[in-house]
Amino acid sequence: MTAYKFAQWMHVLVMGYWIGSDLVVNALTHYTARASGLSGAERKRLWDFLLDVDQHPRNALIFSVPLGLTLASMLGLVAIHGAGLVAVWVLCAAWFWFMWLTHWKRDAPTGRTWAKWDWRLRYVLIAAAVGVGLCSLIAGRPFAAPWLAWKVLLFGGVLTCGIGIRYYIRKSYAAWPRIWAEKAEPGDEAIVRAAMWHGTYVLWTLWALLVVIGYLGVAKPA
Repeated sequence: MTAYKFAQWMHVLVMGYWIGSDLVVNALTHYTARASGLSGAERKRLWDFLLDVDQHPRNALIFSVPLGLTLASMLGLVAIHGAGLVAVWVLCAAWFWFMWLTHWKRDAPTGRTWAKWDWRLRYVLIAAAVGVGLCSLIAGRPFAAPWLAWKVLLFGGVLTCGIGIRYYIRKSYAAWPRIWAEKAEPGDEAIVRAAMWHGTYVLWTLWALLVVIGYLGVAKPA
């Protein structure tokens, strides 16, 4: 197996890992939101487990970046080679560490601060992906192949969907603490279910973008 074939195989594997883990997270989300017959403590344990499982799609998102750029480099579609490619992997490793640290610190006194910086990083990455994608489509740089420019641009859309999903998860926290404490008020269950469904609609959009990204990577249309 050549280095290119191995990287290509890993890239496909990560995409499958991403969508597969997202399916599990989505199923757990709706089960937890509907499980009103369970105690508040049990639903809190399920929610904490759900947040742990939700790290898998985030793993895949980060893995896909250096793998994608490595493949582009091997095809000569981007001027990132040698030390530049190593730097990409190192930066993505730092992002991976930061993402997990934010998760581990979520219940700590500094949890909100870590979460804010995580959101800010996502905004920077969205702007970078969209900006680089548009620049490449208009000027042919840094990605000369239009299909690759579109992949990068749509990846910005994927990151935006991730922010949207997080937004609706935050909306659900208007009711979750009372439900977990078994002090729910009328309408709390409806708030949680509505937030989960709105988040699911955004997730479907994310999946659609991933399908298009996958098609562009395989077909490589001119």
